[in-house]
Amino acid sequence: MFDRTFFEQHFNAQTRAFARDHKVASPVVEFLLDDGSILHVRSLLQTKENWLCLQAYDEEATRQIYCLYYSIKRITLSTQPPKGAKPRDLGFQLEQPPHA
Repeated sequence: MFDRTFFEQHFNAQTRAFARDHKVASPVVEFLLDDGSILHVRSLLQTKENWLCLQAYDEEATRQIYCLYYSIKRITLSTQPPKGAKPRDLGFQLEQPPHA
């Protein structure tokens, strides 16, 4: 199960590592939700105790979505959009790691 701690402490680092290891600037991030729908996530905007706010692509534009953590069943990182997806610039906007 995903929670606030995962998204605040691990998600961005794991996504950056995937991008580095696969030599892609913006990996495709898919959230599979408990109702079977798939979100192509562009960025995470805010995390709260029980939910997060994100930007996701749909058929026409990018939209802001509020999502309960427990509704996220799987997160998939890919180097390219799945077949059948519109070839728009699907890809996650990576945050830069903090400078020491």
